[in-house]
Amino acid sequence: MSRSTVLMLVVAALVATTGVAVAGITSQGPARGLVTATLTEQWRAGGEDSEIFFGNISAATVDADGHVILLDSQLSQALVLDDDGELVTTLGREGEGPGEVRNPGGMLTMPDGDLCLLQTFPGRIVRIHPDGTPAGEFTFAPTGGGQGQFVVLVTGLPHPEGMVLAGIGMSFGGAGQSVQDYFLSRCDDAGHETARLLAKRSTIDYSDFELSEMGMDFIWSRCATGPDGAVYAAPDRNAYRIEAWRSGETSPDPVFGREVAVPRRDAGQKDVARRILEGVGANYPVPPKRLVVEDTPAVIAGMWCTDDGLLWVMTSPGINTPPTGCWVVLDIFDGTGNFVRQVALPGDFDPQRDGLQVLRDGRVLVTVGALDAFLNQQAVAGADDQAEADPLEVICYDPDFD
Repeated sequence: MSRSTVLMLVVAALVATTGVAVAGITSQGPARGLVTATLTEQWRAGGEDSEIFFGNISAATVDADGHVILLDSQLSQALVLDDDGELVTTLGREGEGPGEVRNPGGMLTMPDGDLCLLQTFPGRIVRIHPDGTPAGEFTFAPTGGGQGQFVVLVTGLPHPEGMVLAGIGMSFGGAGQSVQDYFLSRCDDAGHETARLLAKRSTIDYSDFELSEMGMDFIWSRCATGPDGAVYAAPDRNAYRIEAWRSGETSPDPVFGREVAVPRRDAGQKDVARRILEGVGANYPVPPKRLVVEDTPAVIAGMWCTDDGLLWVMTSPGINTPPTGCWVVLDIFDGTGNFVRQVALPGDFDPQRDGLQVLRDGRVLVTVGALDAFLNQQAVAGADDQAEADPLEVICYDPDFD
């Protein structure tokens, strides 16, 4: 399950009476108002009656032919589906050899059509030609070397000059501690860092290991890249504030966003957040002694940029208070940061358990059962303590909101 899906799944709640206001952020509504989209189903794959089986879908993208590529982090392969949802081919497989990867969490397409699969740990980038043949592999190379660090790769985004990578450089010191350097970086097509856009450092004391949402918070699902090379990210968990770096620039311009009301979690939503933390904690060398969740979810739960240059933003208020018959409202900004429209997506999907992604061509993917798939992969009991999650189903929609 993608990091954007993980954060989205913990959203939905009762709205608090106070709001978040950030200097320079608009208090105005969208210029073109709110519209409910018409969703035309293109295909669905997986589920009870499909010949296609998914373990855990962690990312999705579109290739040059318009095929949807779904990354299965549990089965360590990418599935290419045609316009009817039929399987065209699979790319990659589990292993450590050429074209092989273990539990990839992210992927991105390159300008020449190659697909890069991001192995989370130890971080490696496995490049594959569209015909499935291996095209080499490399690792993230930070400016200055980063000697002695183990790299965790979390998110990969396409970029005209190479790629954008987000992850963690981990170094282990004495007294049972590790230093974690979080990064969002523009890189060339071989993973060499050309500019570090955002950074954060935290230290873990494994003798008294506390895993908290704030401590591990970063822009994992709150980042996107535009077709012009712009990089968008929301660095602050509790504020609707988006920074944009133009191609070649190292300082953000513009900075934009809007005022929102802060939703609060109920006991059930806090339990979901705790289970997700438990799943993340399973990846550390020792189990956490304490899990600390916040009273509120992240304000921004997901961001995607489409080929027309529009930035789609999923927020906790947008999930908390959709119109009747809809399950989420998405904010849309243009490339200069103008708040142009809100789009409500109809349906009866469960925002606690189902995932959402906007593809670069504007289509919408819904992954039914995303939360349970993630928790099962991490060997954490599901939201209903069921022994085995229902089979994942992915539904592809073509939205119309004009």
